[in-house]
Amino acid sequence: ETRKLSKIPDEARAEISIYFVDSPPVVEKDEQKIPKLDDRTADYIRHGLTPRWSDLDLNQHVNNVKYIGWIFESAPSSIMEDHELAAMTLEYRRECKRDSVVQSLTSVLDEDGGCGEIECRHLLRLDGGGDVVKGRTAWRRK
Repeated sequence: ETRKLSKIPDEARAEISIYFVDSPPVVEKDEQKIPKLDDRTADYIRHGLTPRWSDLDLNQHVNNVKYIGWIFESAPSSIMEDHELAAMTLEYRRECKRDSVVQSLTSVLDEDGGCGEIECRHLLRLDGGGDVVKGRTAWRRK
């Protein structure tokens, strides 16, 4: 009803808890605000990204993992080839549905200044307007 994540009910948690690994997820709280990109501030833009049936969940919303793939669509190939992903922060803004057409924007903030690390900002937005995901990635040289 609220379109927000909800907690798993205790009775459901009891049934599935035997399948959980006894280690907490790796989550570091990131309080740094992710600035919005637009056509003027993006270094790379990829248009016309659309979901396939296999990208959708049972509610016909795009799976969160697909968002990561779309973010990489506008990342420069030189970064993808010579670096590995070191950190990622994502801020989900709105749902993306079956008939959505998405643009992926990337801005490279810190070019490799000899230290081997690069930071990028990302935005996925609907063709008709509206942010889907804002993000930040950090890359280190392979």
